Amino acid sequence: MINTLICDRLASELELGTADLGLLGSIYFLVLTGSQIPMGMLLDRFGPRRVQGALLLLAAAGAALFGLSNGFLSLLIARAMIAFGTAASLMSGLKTVVLWFPRERVALINGCMIMLGALGAVTATAPAEALLNWIGWRGLFEVLAASSASAAASIYFLVPEHEATAKSPPGTAQPEDRLYG
Repeated sequence: MINTLICDRLASELELGTADLGLLGSIYFLVLTGSQIPMGMLLDRFGPRRVQGALLLLAAAGAALFGLSNGFLSLLIARAMIAFGTAASLMSGLKTVVLWFPRERVALINGCMIMLGALGAVTATAPAEALLNWIGWRGLFEVLAASSASAAASIYFLVPEHEATAKSPPGTAQPEDRLYG
């Protein structure tokens, strides 16, 4: 959602052309799409708490790098880091629901989670634009980096480990994996 807010400022400050801006926008989706199968394997092996906690740190580092960038290559690398760091967000939530909730509630909880995610995506533009006008695009990415790092720490240190993930040897299928795919 943020690309349209920052593209004019990036183009003028860093002298980026339309092709550069297009690649910056598309690299996020290319990396996100390409990492879905490995993310599923990581989630099955290590569980959503550890995977999502670690990956959000990568997203935070990518946001910090983006805010510090002065050239196209570093912006591109930063966007790829953000994409990879957020790639398991949806699947982590889905895996968590399967692990922690009774089977008859999985569809409802998944629906609520997806609804809240979509609501966040729809409503994020106005606060991001306000921050952009107040602290600039670099400051906005500093805030995003700090928020991502805080979320990573909260997930890793506050969310309990599910007993099935903690006790089984890495790489073994859980009963929930066999039930829900």
